[in-house]
Amino acid sequence: MNNHKSNYDIVAHLYSFITGFLYILGGGLTEKAFKKRLFTEFILAKGKKQVLDICCANGKGTKHLASYFKQGKVTGIDLNPAMISFAIKNTKEIPNVNFLVGDCTKMDFPDNSFDFVNSFLALHEIPTQQVKEVLKEIRRVLKDTGSLLVFDFKVPEKSTLDLNFVYYALRLIEDESAARFMMIDQIKYIETFGFKLIYSKEYHNGFTQACLFKTD
Repeated sequence: MNNHKSNYDIVAHLYSFITGFLYILGGGLTEKAFKKRLFTEFILAKGKKQVLDICCANGKGTKHLASYFKQGKVTGIDLNPAMISFAIKNTKEIPNVNFLVGDCTKMDFPDNSFDFVNSFLALHEIPTQQVKEVLKEIRRVLKDTGSLLVFDFKVPEKSTLDLNFVYYALRLIEDESAARFMMIDQIKYIETFGFKLIYSKEYHNGFTQACLFKTD
């Protein structure tokens, strides 16, 4: 059992190191500073809200979210027990956060449970066929007055590179589902699942994008 816990810690710490390096390389900000900047700009309604952080990984983003909803409750869900174990261990002092091991394609929450759903670098990691189910589930558990924040990788719109070249270049570092998700018009795609764009902004020279949606 101790070996399992040790492995969980190693996985979670490696995730933190890799993502932290990408933030500094791409924008000069630490992961914490970037998320603070992003959430400050995109979280419009705070206070006593029910918040869901899908594919929350090691829970660091969930922890940041909790500081914006101190009178509310923030739930992080991830399929990986290693990440959830790490997240629970490192948020014990925060009373309005809880974590669950769960599948985002079939979440065990009632309809209309949440005011705000956050997806941070999550959708591109999900197999293409399952992304559809995840977005349907988000719409199901989100209240009719709720909002969805999606931050993810993308191919810059003004890129002059041949799309076939871009696809195969992405395949060197990502699987097929991730590469295809980065190349599509993510806003139009997400809107087909019952959402309407409120506001979007590009970061990291157009290689990442944040989009805030309301239910449609």
